[in-house]
Amino acid sequence: MELITKGRKYYPDYEMPLWHNPQEAFSSEVGVGARFRLVLVENGAGIVRLGERRESFIAPSLFCLNETDVPELVQSLELQAQALYFHPAAINSAFDFENVRRGEGFSVTEGQDLRCLVPFVQRNPGYTGQLHIGPASAKRISLLFNAVSQELAQQRDGVWPCRSRSFFLETLFLVERVFSIPPTSEESTLAESLYDVDPVILYLHTHYQEKVTITDLVRLFHTNRTTLEQRFREATGAPVMTYLTQLRVRLAALMLRDTELPVSEVMWRVGFKDGTHFGRTFRKHTAQSPSEYREQYCWMLRQ
Repeated sequence: MELITKGRKYYPDYEMPLWHNPQEAFSSEVGVGARFRLVLVENGAGIVRLGERRESFIAPSLFCLNETDVPELVQSLELQAQALYFHPAAINSAFDFENVRRGEGFSVTEGQDLRCLVPFVQRNPGYTGQLHIGPASAKRISLLFNAVSQELAQQRDGVWPCRSRSFFLETLFLVERVFSIPPTSEESTLAESLYDVDPVILYLHTHYQEKVTITDLVRLFHTNRTTLEQRFREATGAPVMTYLTQLRVRLAALMLRDTELPVSEVMWRVGFKDGTHFGRTFRKHTAQSPSEYREQYCWMLRQ
């Protein structure tokens, strides 16, 4: 099995190292040694063996598997999962299995892209690749999986490679955010649940395309504006809406440097509705217009 997506009407000689499996079953015979694998468990529960460890899981959850992982599904009940198989070059053409582990010799923008792969290559006694996610993150990731799948299958226009990669990069961006939030003990969660900002952060990372207001957040997280702003600033160093704007700009920059999607589509995808406002905001945070940023940093334009 090649685990690639071949161009048909558009770019018939093109092979993208990204493949969607709608019925993932943790096969040890598919992708091992040749692909990273992002598995979204949407329903059911089970036990999977990863190396010397047996990992129990229950939906919703994610598995960030690298090419050396040899998963074995020991048992499962009503399992429904899907997966994206990919070579690191699907993120950036400079990447391969060896250099993403070294993490050296990359440009600044390549180093930023490399962060997306940390959940796949990092391993320690407390982390073997499984991430527990909440319903909001699971819903958003499922939508992104479906978007990638549709673009790869339909190839409806000449920008299908960039558009499918953009949805894939959005997915990895969210996965990296989930990975970066340390797990909390049950006692800590109960004691601090009213003021814990992690759920707010994850909400922003799953709803950045939508209109978000402080009033909405106060209502959703059962707090008041003063407490929310104070705790959020303590945790992130920025006010809520500033953080959201920075998030949108980071995502826009990621798409601008790693795809050739029209700037207008990038703008819409990250939650901006007005081109003038998007351009002004992007320049404020990067000192460049979106087009200037793309011209300087988009590696695809230099191939």
